[in-house]
Amino acid sequence: MDESRLELKVGALVLAALLGAFTLLVLMGELSFGGATKLTVDFSHTGNVVKNAPVKLGGVVVGKVENVELVAARKDSDGIPLPVKMTLGVSKEAAEALRSDVQVTVSSVGPLGEAYLELYPGSSSKAFDPAVAIRGLDSPRIDVVSNRLAKFLDAASKVLENDPEALTKLVRGVGGLTATVDGVITDNRGELNTLAQDLSAAAKDLRALAATARTQLEPGGKANQLIDDAAFTAKLARTDFPALSKEAGVALGGLARVSGQLTEEDGQKLKAMIAQYQRTGEQVEKLASRADKMLAKLESGEGTAGKVLKDPEVYDELKSLLTDVRKNPWKLLWKD
Repeated sequence: MDESRLELKVGALVLAALLGAFTLLVLMGELSFGGATKLTVDFSHTGNVVKNAPVKLGGVVVGKVENVELVAARKDSDGIPLPVKMTLGVSKEAAEALRSDVQVTVSSVGPLGEAYLELYPGSSSKAFDPAVAIRGLDSPRIDVVSNRLAKFLDAASKVLENDPEALTKLVRGVGGLTATVDGVITDNRGELNTLAQDLSAAAKDLRALAATARTQLEPGGKANQLIDDAAFTAKLARTDFPALSKEAGVALGGLARVSGQLTEEDGQKLKAMIAQYQRTGEQVEKLASRADKMLAKLESGEGTAGKVLKDPEVYDELKSLLTDVRKNPWKLLWKD
């Protein structure tokens, strides 16, 4: 009886231990129920992320790194080495929230804490395809930064060893440059303000010009119509130019035949006729100029004719005189 009780106690203790271990594994994320969505992320360096490292979205654990694989010879399209391939297992809810511009970064819990992966879902309207590999954002490598800083410090130390006054000269030069710039700005403050105003006005004009050009280039705008007309004209030129060239060749041939029959004497006569026509044209132009002057005087009321045209009283008197002469023509010969 005592042995059966002992065995029962030992069995209960083992079962409790198994349940505790199982619960601990579930809490630690080592065991999960339900299917996880697989994601593939490529890195040039692990950033100290290891297998089973947590994957978070908004700081909340949504999965883990299921595998870290080395593909030593792989490179991206720019020729940069890309040897790390990570396989992530994330919850279905988190996978459905990812967009096509999703990003994966390496982060850590504190400066020296555990490294993990952080998901940024993205803002694109297009959903993310889990079959597409994500290019992860590599974390800054402290070893590379420290090496470059060490090289810079070595170079600066060598410069100071060769020229101890180099740093002092640099500080003086920067101070002198600052004073010069300050003086230039102080002395030309008005010109700089004017320049700034001119640049602002020019920017406004450019914006207005761009808006006008955009309006004119839209369908129905004048510029768009001009381009269409130019294209239509070019098409007509390509179609009609050969026929016009042929007709121009025929016309030039006829002109050559006509000019070939003219002698040197005919050419001199033709020149004399042209000169005579020019002189006649000049005389006609002078007459036209005089006529314009006379018309201008008439319109301004100068002279007798101008007064007759412009002065109503003179016109009425002249009309009365002509009427009286028609009625009494004898008055031209006899005076009372």
